[in-house]
Amino acid sequence: MVGGTLIRDLRREDAPAVARLELALVPDQVLTPELVWQRASRQVEREQLRVWVAELDGEVVAYAHASFEWAAPTPGRGRFWVGVAREQRGRGIGSALYDEAMEHLRSHGAWRALSWVDGDPNGTRFLERRGFAQSKVDRVSALDLADAELPEPRVPEGYRLASLNEAREQDLYEICVASEIDTPGEEPETELAFEEWLQGNYGSPALTSEGSFVALSGERAVSLAFLTIDPERRIAYNQMTATLPEFRRRGLALAVKLTAARWATEMGYERIVTENESTNAGMLAINEQLGYRPLYDQVSYVCQWERPPGKGG
Repeated sequence: MVGGTLIRDLRREDAPAVARLELALVPDQVLTPELVWQRASRQVEREQLRVWVAELDGEVVAYAHASFEWAAPTPGRGRFWVGVAREQRGRGIGSALYDEAMEHLRSHGAWRALSWVDGDPNGTRFLERRGFAQSKVDRVSALDLADAELPEPRVPEGYRLASLNEAREQDLYEICVASEIDTPGEEPETELAFEEWLQGNYGSPALTSEGSFVALSGERAVSLAFLTIDPERRIAYNQMTATLPEFRRRGLALAVKLTAARWATEMGYERIVTENESTNAGMLAINEQLGYRPLYDQVSYVCQWERPPGKGG
């Protein structure tokens, strides 16, 4: 208990309240109660996921989760996020949830922890006071579909565009693995097993198979654009755009992302949001070509209190 606030594990019936809370803090995202629960209940052993809520007078006023970067080859890379309703800040709730997260991570062998801030100066100060330093910056951008000029997509001869329904899961998995290895960052996520991938991005209940597209070479998917949607709020999210290395620089990523945007427009969606590493010049150029405009920077922060396993010195 913190000032009359009860901290406990998340329950399924908390998912709508958690979605409302997080959207109040970070509105430019796709988040539904179903997605909240899917993320909280997936069974990836190496993730060691814990999820908490803080309840005051029967109302969820804060939410936190802590886990491990399970697809990275070096164990012990912890991550967490804490969100407190703006009107309930300054009561020690965020600090109490942070302590829960740290206890969980340290007790399971974490030697460092990562978190992130979505354009919230209070969040930045919260982490910096606890010894966290800026690690990387992702640019969050949006495409307002009412004003977008989206031409007919084109692909080179020998390729064709198709919805996600026509792609084999194994092909999609191979594209995602190749993309994770190439994504800018401290350590490539090379330990992404197929069954775990099925519970991750591909398992999202917000992923639309009709509005996500692939480029096919013969019957093989070689490029993809995953789109998640919130039909009630008329917002979509570019969850991933990726191409197999040997098929890049042929305009396939632009074509599948453009096709997804045209589908969203036809279905009455108002906005597509995406985020990209600030050094990912290729994807940022595609976004600019499509008409995406920056919203804010999502900044990652890291605190390391031990050396990584196997690192001496």
